[in-house]
Amino acid sequence: MTRTATLITDEQWDQYFRQGFLHLGELVDAEELHLLRERADDLAVGRVVNPRVQVQLDTGGRYEDLPEVTGQPSSGTLRYRKVQGLETDELFRAVLRGPVLAEVADHHYGRHTSASLFRAMVMNKPAAQGTVLPWHQDGGDVWALDRDPLITIWMALDDATAANGCVEVIPGSHRLGLVTAQGSTLSEDDARRYCPEDQVHPLEVPAGHAVLMHNWLIHRSGVNPTPQPRRAFTACYLDSRTRNLLTGEHFPLILGTSTGPAQPYLDLLRAEHADRTASAASAAEYAESLRADNAVLQESICSATEYARSLEAELARLRAAANESASASAVGSAVSWVRASLQRARVLFGRLRPNQQ
Repeated sequence: MTRTATLITDEQWDQYFRQGFLHLGELVDAEELHLLRERADDLAVGRVVNPRVQVQLDTGGRYEDLPEVTGQPSSGTLRYRKVQGLETDELFRAVLRGPVLAEVADHHYGRHTSASLFRAMVMNKPAAQGTVLPWHQDGGDVWALDRDPLITIWMALDDATAANGCVEVIPGSHRLGLVTAQGSTLSEDDARRYCPEDQVHPLEVPAGHAVLMHNWLIHRSGVNPTPQPRRAFTACYLDSRTRNLLTGEHFPLILGTSTGPAQPYLDLLRAEHADRTASAASAAEYAESLRADNAVLQESICSATEYARSLEAELARLRAAANESASASAVGSAVSWVRASLQRARVLFGRLRPNQQ
C-alpha cells in the first residue's frame, strides 16, 4: 500500500486552524482504491458477509425520512447511503493508521494520550440519487460521549465534485464551537445565520485523496444527479480516554498504548441502583410497620381517652351525690378512688402519646 502524504507543515496547520479543514493529498494508490470501492459495494449488497457491519439504504427523500441502519441487507441494491462498522473489515482497517494520523492526534489531543476510533464508514451518494444532508456539526450531546471528538479524516473513493454532490463547508465555522450543546443538525434560523450562500465552499477531492476536517466545521452535502456513484471513506478519531456515556466503555484503540481496561462504570451504576432499590424496599417496609404501630397506638389512645372521660363523669356524679347529703365518708372514699384512677389514666395517656406534641 502506497502512502504519499507528507507530514503537515506549520503553514498547513495555520491554514487548518483558520479554515477547519486541510487537504492531505493522496493516501491510497489506484489498486487499493479499486479494492476499497469493490469491498464497500460487496458489503452493502451482501456478497461479502460481515455480521459486525451495518448498512443504511438511500431512499432519495428527506434526511429525516431515512430508514434505520440495519444488518447487511439481502436485496442486493447498490442504492445504499452508508456502510458502517468498517473498522472490523481488514481492507478498511489497514487504511485507518498512517503517519499523518499520529501528528494530527498530537496536535488535537496531546502527545500524552493515545487515539481511538469512534466510527469508520463509507458514505455513498448513489448514481442519480442521494439524500440531502443538511447543515450540521459532528459533535454535541447527541453523540452521548464524555468529551467531543475533534478529528475526522474524509477520503474520496470516487472523485468528489460540485456536480456529484460533494461535501460543502463554511470555512472557519469550527471556531464558533458547537452552535448548540445538542450538536448535529442546525436549526433553520442557525443555518441562515451561520451559512450564507456566499461563504459556502465545495470540498472537491480527487479519488484516493483525503481531507482532514475539524468535527465542529459546519458542513452539508447534496444529491448526485450524475450516472456514477460518489463514495467516500470517513473515520472519526477521538482521545482514547473518551467514554460512551451509555455504557461507560472506551472505544477501540487505533494509535498508541492502551489506557487500561475500561472502568466497569455500568456495573457500578447497576450495583448502586440495586443498593438504592433494596434500601427503598427496606424503608417502605419500615414505614409500613410504623403505620401499623401508629394504628395500634391511636386505638389505645382512643380507649384511654374514653376511660378517662368515664372516670371524670363518675367523679362528677359522686360530687353531685355528696352535695345531696349522701354519706360524707362513703362519698369521700369513692371520690378518692376515682381521683386515683383518673390520675393513673392520665399517666397512661401520657405514656401512650410521647410523640403526639
